[in-house]
Amino acid sequence: MMVKKLKDPGQLAHEKRTKIFFLLVIILFTLLLYGNTTNNLYSLDDYIIQAMDSQVEEHGFGLVKEIFSTTYTTVTTGDGVEKSLGYRPVVRLVYALEYANFGVMPGVAHMINILLYLTLVLVLYRVLQRVFRGYSIWFPFVITLLFIAHPVHTEVVASLKNRDELLSMLFSLLTLQMLLKYHDKSKIIYLVAGLLLYVIAFLSKPTALAFWFVFPLTLYFFTNMKWKKIGVIFGLLTLMIVIGGMMPFWFLDRIRDVSMVDNPLYFEDNIWYILGTGMYSLGYYVKLLVIPHPLLYYYGYDMIPLVNLGNLWVILSILLYAGILGVAIWKAREKHVISYALFFFLVTIAMFANIYRPVPGIIGERFLLIPSVAFSIVLAWLIFKLFKAVPESAVNKGSRIMFVMIFTGLILIPYSYKTVKRNAAWYTDLSLYNADMPYLENSVKAHDLMGNTTMRKIERELAQPVNVAKFIMPEISKALKHFKRAVEIWPEHASSWKNMGMIYNHPRIAEHLVAKGDTAEFMRFKRGAISSFKKALEIEPGDGKALFNLGFTYENVGEIDSAIYYYERCIASNRQIINPRSRLANLMFMMGDLDKAVELNEEIMWISPDEALPYINFGNYYMMSGDTLHAVIAFEDAAKRNAQPEVFAFLSEYFSNIGETQKAQFYKNKHTQAMQAPKQ
Repeated sequence: MMVKKLKDPGQLAHEKRTKIFFLLVIILFTLLLYGNTTNNLYSLDDYIIQAMDSQVEEHGFGLVKEIFSTTYTTVTTGDGVEKSLGYRPVVRLVYALEYANFGVMPGVAHMINILLYLTLVLVLYRVLQRVFRGYSIWFPFVITLLFIAHPVHTEVVASLKNRDELLSMLFSLLTLQMLLKYHDKSKIIYLVAGLLLYVIAFLSKPTALAFWFVFPLTLYFFTNMKWKKIGVIFGLLTLMIVIGGMMPFWFLDRIRDVSMVDNPLYFEDNIWYILGTGMYSLGYYVKLLVIPHPLLYYYGYDMIPLVNLGNLWVILSILLYAGILGVAIWKAREKHVISYALFFFLVTIAMFANIYRPVPGIIGERFLLIPSVAFSIVLAWLIFKLFKAVPESAVNKGSRIMFVMIFTGLILIPYSYKTVKRNAAWYTDLSLYNADMPYLENSVKAHDLMGNTTMRKIERELAQPVNVAKFIMPEISKALKHFKRAVEIWPEHASSWKNMGMIYNHPRIAEHLVAKGDTAEFMRFKRGAISSFKKALEIEPGDGKALFNLGFTYENVGEIDSAIYYYERCIASNRQIINPRSRLANLMFMMGDLDKAVELNEEIMWISPDEALPYINFGNYYMMSGDTLHAVIAFEDAAKRNAQPEVFAFLSEYFSNIGETQKAQFYKNKHTQAMQAPKQ
């Protein structure tokens, strides 16, 4: 009869103190690394959480029903139709609870992300302790430290939008913990809890699918559970995938507006290019784990090239992954920790390989959150072996463990520096774009985003009462440079062509160039606008924005026939549109076709009864005809609607001149209110 050897009470007490020390280090290290994110504001894609304020105010407690019965977010497609995508009610509920309790406070939002990451780390550490039971207590500790500090996690923690990734992995890890407890304690409650937690993981984000094979893999390697029982559990987990990941789309639309800019593989049918680019991206993921620099908020076309199987990097990636699979299979029978880690990596990275289905952005650092666990296990095991420490043994020489920790520290120092510095880059959209732009020269979307951000800044400056165009010409050139680069990479990028046209044709810039007397530059900008809008229309012939602005540009340079042509095309493409009708009506009036001008303005009245434009137009027509009385009547009708401040100013001055002080003061007050109202 074998007698189990009991540990010395002193040794048990020492181990307990050590484990408490480990927990304190893990907590403090996590908070130290990510504490600076609480200084950040909102950045890339964080509009999702910012939008919660209006939803909470609109629905109140009814928002819970709204969250669980609607899709994650809504996008507007190229044809102007709003379509919804995704189903992540758990993360939406967390956002709503945050807003209900704290309002829109980015510092609080970032602290919640930090605490979620810390919770995830602590659950991971507990799972590793159970998985590596009987191993050196330092082994799961080193793995956890390496995982905490790896810089690829900055996107998930520092970006509030990626809270869905944190929640999905957290609940998946809790599922794994419950399955291990089910084996250890043989209580069905743990199995039920695990299955429910996996549904919640899917309702946070479908990337929980990455854990699908991790569960049976872990049960095989670290329990003595029979294959049949593992198979039953795997079947139940598969049922949870159907419930949490697929069933919602039986009654909700499953639509994603795909783009060449996001991933050219959406439009690629050649299997060799699909396989080649897929293996290239898999190799790139390994590179990011080994050398996490540069880290980028977005990749997309043409950062990751479309390549076939003959590419050198693809061949090296195939050889690397063949080696990983070979070692994993070779060591599987003895249930070696390296075999487990390599299989873990392969099954969790597979869904992001761009082979079965394209991944938005081609590469995403957030997709390495789960596979980096495997990388941390392998790296920790190699460090132990480097100093002849035995991770599988509870007993190791103190000197060897000391060298293990020193070497681990040498890795953690650059990791930590990179993480803290990268956190700061996520301060705002603009800080992120500026930090990454030097490495994103070939990304269409990066240039488009940078151009748009600069363009919004320009719009704010040009909206001031005093024309400041001459002071911001360098910013204008910067925006144009990014849009030009975007269309150099992909000439079919219509939005960049349109944005260039909008800058070239901006009335305040034109005003500055005229005042400066630079006729040549003025005409260069107008020709640039015409060329840009025409390029956009070659790609999207029915685009209303390009049609209207092309007509407006032709009107500005005096080519009236061309202006009329494009205004009419714009109206034909959208029968409910207003602005081109108004511009066309005014041109018809100037050309003497009063009947057509009246007809177009009456159409606007029918389309939008609260629109002031037709009444302003009639007022202008009367003024130009010398009929001030009827002009004032028309302007007063406009003032009852969404009139601009200039209308109130005119009416105030008019009534002041004829001695009607009460009306003059009324419109003066309306003018003041209109000027103080926030810009839409």
